[in-house]
Amino acid sequence: MDTNTMPQDYTTPPAYAISPRQQVKKCYNRACMAMLFQFLIANIIVIIPLTIYQGMIMSQLMLEEGITDPVVLSVRTTELMNPMFMILLNAIAFLIANPVAYLIGNAMTKKYYKAKPFSKIQLPAADCVIAVLAVLGFQGFSLLAQYAIMSVTKMSGINESTAAMFAFSDDTVKNVIMIIYFVFIAAITEELLCRGLVLKLFSPVSKKFAVVASAVLFGVMHGNFNQMFNGFLLGLVIGYVAVKSKSIWIPIICHMVANTNAMVLSYFEYKIGEDFFTTELIYGAVLTVIAIVSIVLLLKRNGKIDEEKDGFPVEQALEVPEEEKPKCKWKALLSTPCFWIFIVIYAFNALLMLTPLV
Repeated sequence: MDTNTMPQDYTTPPAYAISPRQQVKKCYNRACMAMLFQFLIANIIVIIPLTIYQGMIMSQLMLEEGITDPVVLSVRTTELMNPMFMILLNAIAFLIANPVAYLIGNAMTKKYYKAKPFSKIQLPAADCVIAVLAVLGFQGFSLLAQYAIMSVTKMSGINESTAAMFAFSDDTVKNVIMIIYFVFIAAITEELLCRGLVLKLFSPVSKKFAVVASAVLFGVMHGNFNQMFNGFLLGLVIGYVAVKSKSIWIPIICHMVANTNAMVLSYFEYKIGEDFFTTELIYGAVLTVIAIVSIVLLLKRNGKIDEEKDGFPVEQALEVPEEEKPKCKWKALLSTPCFWIFIVIYAFNALLMLTPLV
């Protein structure tokens, strides 16, 4: 029989076709892969100059002070390191690694799903203000939770050298660079990566799932147990605001305000010292009340997340049959290799940062 005259089966997809579920998993995997690229690029930018800098200090100590003991040499090197050098390195790393990771993630997934995070804000001004208050409020709540956990475990999630490095001091130039880094560079580039990419790539099946899942990654990426819980809570609020406003502009503002608040607290702690502890607890309690009121108002005014109406404007949709959607949420994410690699790396880093309270 002439094969050219045989009826063709148009219902059977070609062997190379990728199912919607596989496409969704690719989006999740690429989002997590982009986060890993961010980690890799940032660490390369920091580690190479840092190794050279530490080597120069160690050589000087060995030549001038005759120190040969590795432990003593390591301690003295840490003491002599200029904190401003580390802050500048981290600022440069974020300024390069986060946008590059964003571009890589978009490039890897553009044929599956495309959305526009830099769209016009679709949220009333009053709700934007309430969102900012909610973010501040949750910071206060997480502050209280952090102190409660440390009082029970007797452990801090940040070691003393790191805490001292990013603390205010009498060096005005260092303080200014630190403010620029945290308030502007970190806040803007983290939103670009976490809401502009991760939230977007987690959204094809469910916006609610995307908000929670992206908040998990946002919390974990902070790399220490002091900030993970705070990051998760802020990620939930900022993610909700992102899908309701259909833009990452308000999330960027919320993030900048949150980091500014953290800087203000850090400054007063530096100026006042241990006497600021009670005031900080009261401040945290007040913010907790503000968080509850703000979230209630925000939900009452805007409602739950609408899977059809909310979210970034979509240029290229990824159609997933209703019967497949349950398997395309947490089951798909938890079976994504890059997700677990990301979790393990940052969990290990957080464990290394744990320090007993003295």
